[in-house]
Amino acid sequence: MRNVVFSVHRYIGIFAGVILCIVGITGSLLVFEAELDRTLQPYPIIPQSNLLSHQVLVNAAQKARPDLKPHRVTLPPSPDQPYTVMMVDAQDQYTDVFINPYSGVVLGTKPWKQTLGGWLIDLHVHLFAGDWGGQIVGISGVSLLALGITGVILWTGWRKLKIGFQIRWNSRWQILNYDLHNVGGILSALLLSLIAFTGAAMVYWTPFEAGARWLTQTTAPPEVISKVLPSAVPMNPDALLFIAQNRLPNARFYKFYPAKTPESPFKVWMQFPQESAFTKDAWIDLEQYTGAVLKLQDARKATIVDRILNAQYTIHVGHYGGIITQLLYAIVGIAPLGLFLTGFIIWWSRTYGAKTKRKQVKE
Repeated sequence: MRNVVFSVHRYIGIFAGVILCIVGITGSLLVFEAELDRTLQPYPIIPQSNLLSHQVLVNAAQKARPDLKPHRVTLPPSPDQPYTVMMVDAQDQYTDVFINPYSGVVLGTKPWKQTLGGWLIDLHVHLFAGDWGGQIVGISGVSLLALGITGVILWTGWRKLKIGFQIRWNSRWQILNYDLHNVGGILSALLLSLIAFTGAAMVYWTPFEAGARWLTQTTAPPEVISKVLPSAVPMNPDALLFIAQNRLPNARFYKFYPAKTPESPFKVWMQFPQESAFTKDAWIDLEQYTGAVLKLQDARKATIVDRILNAQYTIHVGHYGGIITQLLYAIVGIAPLGLFLTGFIIWWSRTYGAKTKRKQVKE
């Protein structure tokens, strides 16, 4: 049985190792995506007392790129950051428009995939290969979960705990390499498996959600639409956001999504700053013509299954526990590279190194 588990562990590591290294390293960087964006922000802004209206700022983005439609608006995370309107074309290619929120001046535009965050996310999630790349990443996530399970089974500490955590620094390099793989694997196995599971769940979200709701015998909330009325004119973003704020007065705006079609709702993503990472989000879908609240999803009042579903992203990216969790995730994200290299050396030594020794003995 152990030989079968060892073979599974070895060949999964060989075939999925390079992809897991790429996904792990980019994941480590994405843990600090918000901090990197703020640090590398090319458009420093001098804070002023009054912000322009959302309508004026969205119109400025539309004027700068009349060939695109507004997809998402991200409010400045701090007074010295720009107002960002993500625009989209007919091929679902995104472009960020950066605007000074005090003057309305368009500071610059950049294809989303060319921003640092967009570049890292595209590599991490799609390997620069679109949907096919996303499927490969999903399979790699399942592979990483299998590596974690088989690695725990193979861990030498089951025979004697002390041996399982022993690193023989003064031994031959082959033994040291083996110990580093053995100890590094067990120390990172739990968190890597958790990251792998949540990552695979997000890639295969439809069957994952269906399975979760089947187990809990619950149904997903229905999709909502705006009722198109004759001669109806959509309300401006400021009026709709005013309604959302009145509905959740203790929440802050994070992002909002303008309606893309006459039937689409106006979506608002809000956050409760005093809540934990697992309960801070709220989504409001508003009827774009009347401002009626079509759907309100408050993480503080979510059902058990919705809490589980909502937690997948938070757990995957380490957005809980503060800087300690972020540092831990960043370190563990590099672990696949170290485990792949040490594991490959073990495989190479046992396969080709042994053949070389036998050949030398014969000669």
